[in-house]
Amino acid sequence: MVKSLKNHPVSTFILKTLFYFAVLIVLIYLYGYYGAGQAPFIYNEF
Repeated sequence: MVKSLKNHPVSTFILKTLFYFAVLIVLIYLYGYYGAGQAPFIYNEF
């Protein structure tokens, strides 16, 4: 059963889409968490 679902093109597409969506959500979360625009710029001290 699982083997037939794994080889089916629609289920493969859905699984890949969910995986890439999860990666995108994690990247957006990390971008907000680390505050990419809020880090001190190296030349602010000069």
